[in-house]
Amino acid sequence: MSDNNRETNSESRTSQLDLARAAIAEQMPQLKEDLSTLVSFESVHSTPGLEEANAAAAQWVIDAFTTVGIPVTGHVTTDGSTSVIGLREPAEGYPTILLYSHFDVQPAGDVDAWTSDPWVLTERDGRWYGRGTADCKGHVAMHVAVLRALSILSDAHFPAAKNLGIRIVVEGSEERGGYGLEDLLAEKPELFAADTFLIADSGNDALGEPSLCTALRGSAPVTVRTRTLAQPMHSGQFGGSAPDALVELVRLLSTLHDKDGLVAVPGLEPRERWGGVGPTEQAFRDNAGVTDGVELYGADEWQPNDLTVMNPSITITGLDSLSVADAVNSVPATAAAVVSLRVPPGREPQECQDLLIQHLESQKINAQVEIERGSLAEAFQADTSGPALQLLGEALSEVYGKETMEVASGGSIPLTNKLLGAYPQAELALYGIEEPKCAIHSADESVDPGEIEAIATAELLFLLRTAENLTK
Repeated sequence: MSDNNRETNSESRTSQLDLARAAIAEQMPQLKEDLSTLVSFESVHSTPGLEEANAAAAQWVIDAFTTVGIPVTGHVTTDGSTSVIGLREPAEGYPTILLYSHFDVQPAGDVDAWTSDPWVLTERDGRWYGRGTADCKGHVAMHVAVLRALSILSDAHFPAAKNLGIRIVVEGSEERGGYGLEDLLAEKPELFAADTFLIADSGNDALGEPSLCTALRGSAPVTVRTRTLAQPMHSGQFGGSAPDALVELVRLLSTLHDKDGLVAVPGLEPRERWGGVGPTEQAFRDNAGVTDGVELYGADEWQPNDLTVMNPSITITGLDSLSVADAVNSVPATAAAVVSLRVPPGREPQECQDLLIQHLESQKINAQVEIERGSLAEAFQADTSGPALQLLGEALSEVYGKETMEVASGGSIPLTNKLLGAYPQAELALYGIEEPKCAIHSADESVDPGEIEAIATAELLFLLRTAENLTK
């Protein structure tokens, strides 16, 4: 390539970036309005009494994408949720890009723990607060804004972008496992056909640090129940001799970790190290909100990403007994706990779940024990060598003005492997607006609007360049 051609190409890329920035900046007021409306829907799937809110959220998504030129429809899935799916057909020789997100959210939990109403978008300290602002309604509103900007730029500067195939998949039960969408994928894979899957349900390793997520843990949970009595009995008359189901359950759960808090189940102990980019111990403490005087598990020997990405983790995510507020003077007859087992890349979820159950069954406690297997999800390891992921990484780097990092997450998105199983030649990218300060799944969930603007700009730039590269 001649020097003149290099200069022309460089100028062209700069112009693309400037136009993309300006187009997204123009969309930000509407994006905020859209997100405010989306947040107002209490769209927690499978919760009695919230059926109308879920239906309203799904209809909003249908209307929004239809308005920006993607003919989408709602598909009721096997878990009763609605997934919004549609396709703008590509011109001959042009690829189809799938844009994914979900409109369902986690429950708000204790509303009193929120500084402001979780179902009202509230701006405070330069951030937007509300349930779903980051996970994942913010991504839905972002996709809409990107497609609106793409249409404007296609008419004015980049006619080739009109030739791209754009497929939309927005599900309504991701926070409850997404099994309905997976069933739909198995039944009608043609609804998901694409050359590149852009999964907007992740985020940067830190605010302002462009990242592509290349590894996810799978999951293999179990539910453990203990029974010691036919019914609760008066603690004054029977306490001290009558066996306590909750005490026995606590004894059982205490065997899952050693004195340092590390997994102690044979075959699941920490062994592997993370060789990529990850947070420092202090950054992890800040991101997790670890309180003063409390130490990280394994801090003397392990880095945070060693334990949150590369090795199995066991967390007690639910415990059933009488609440403190409803406590009565009775010896508990039953107790139950959800044991969340996360499985790193390279390990089979079934094998890990079997090891956990074997351990639980081997412990001798004074109770009847019932163990129920939860659904399995495979870990994910991305192939980053393809042209689409490299192009997206370049777009992120240009927008942020720094190199894009490959990072990992301890979370699980089972759909990733299912999509690549159906379309093994496709590329899949995980990225998004969910940086650590967002506090997803917690009280005061929020998003930085600058992060939305930057990720949206990179997504738009990727689409423009995907189309333009085919015209050269």
